[in-house]
Amino acid sequence: MKLTNPRLSLVAAMTTPGRVIGRGLELPWRLPEDMKHFRRLTLGKPVIMGRKVHQGIGRPLPGRHNIVLTRDHAYEARGCTLVYTPGDALQAAGDAPEIMVIGGAEVYSLYLDQVSRMYLTLVHTDLEGDTFFPPAGEAQVDLWKTLGREFRPKDEHHAYDMTFLTLARA
Repeated sequence: MKLTNPRLSLVAAMTTPGRVIGRGLELPWRLPEDMKHFRRLTLGKPVIMGRKVHQGIGRPLPGRHNIVLTRDHAYEARGCTLVYTPGDALQAAGDAPEIMVIGGAEVYSLYLDQVSRMYLTLVHTDLEGDTFFPPAGEAQVDLWKTLGREFRPKDEHHAYDMTFLTLARA
């Protein structure tokens, strides 16, 4: 299913190298500027997340239509829209101009071939984790063009260098 409108976008933060996106049900880093960046990108938009991401957050993200994609029909997510198929998640998002896919790994894999834009935070470190961004993007590097790249050096509030990268499907 290809979307022409609304735009389907993906937001992820991962280590480079390694593509680590999580450990347990949490991010393996604390980067306040990345959290502000995530908030700016997603505020006022529908966000599609998997059950584990929702569990890790522990509540609905304020100011967003939270859509939780799960296979568990007994799962409860107060303040969120629960859906059971990727297509149902897109339908639940309605006619918003941009729908944000915010993870985790399984959800990224489901939508990677459909997204027209990716907002990536590359965390420049090698950390251990148990959840990884799908490797498909590496084989499809020619399918993406860089719209923006902003490097942020580590400082007293950020233990690691990071790069905000915006990619559009070519």
